Amino acid sequence: MRGNSSKASQLLVLVLILLQTVGCAMKKSLPPPVPDLHQGNSEDTNRLQESLFKGDQEILSNQDIERILSARITLSDRHRLAVLGLNPRAIWSAELADLEAEHSERFLQALRSVTQLTQVRVMPTLLVPEKRTVPYLREAAARFQADLLLVYSTRIQTFRRDRFIGTDEVRARCLAESVLLDVRSGIVAHTARTAEGIAARKSPGDLNFSETIAKAEGDATGKALLKLADTVVAYLQDASK
Repeated sequence: MRGNSSKASQLLVLVLILLQTVGCAMKKSLPPPVPDLHQGNSEDTNRLQESLFKGDQEILSNQDIERILSARITLSDRHRLAVLGLNPRAIWSAELADLEAEHSERFLQALRSVTQLTQVRVMPTLLVPEKRTVPYLREAAARFQADLLLVYSTRIQTFRRDRFIGTDEVRARCLAESVLLDVRSGIVAHTARTAEGIAARKSPGDLNFSETIAKAEGDATGKALLKLADTVVAYLQDASK
């Protein structure tokens, strides 16, 4: 009996040693706990303040991006605005040219309603750079001695309906976008996007239906630009307070 008891005791000791060894091995193999990235309110949590991709810094360094994002600009001392349209429409008749000039003048007059602006001028064609990127446009505006540069583009969508009986119809829709650039800092201060549509029928005075379409496109563009000007005016008036 004593022999059996001794063997049982030895077996129990071996089992305990084996369990302890396996437990230690499991503790060593467990990975470290994953930090909770959602605890944004904790002061001890390190927030990412720079790019994780080294190639990004070939364009802008982490320090430059931090300065840009932390910059606070005021536009109350910006008084000279240059205006540049990126995609002028092709004009093929004197009447359409007069209509285009009328819409352009209304657009400029709306911008001139901002009291802080002493100059609102169209960027001369000779100053428009071949590469229409922000750095080149900024340089051109600086040469023009403009504090602000308003760049806009328009895109026309036309839907025509030819009728076998009755007058042909056309629906024109203009999508307009603008970017207001602070020339001194290079910061985009404001962006806007508007859309306006118009429906028209061929009138007896139109040479053909193509002229009807061109007039509808011009009217839609004029309405979209006026709406675009209203958003820019509202922003500048609010920023100057």
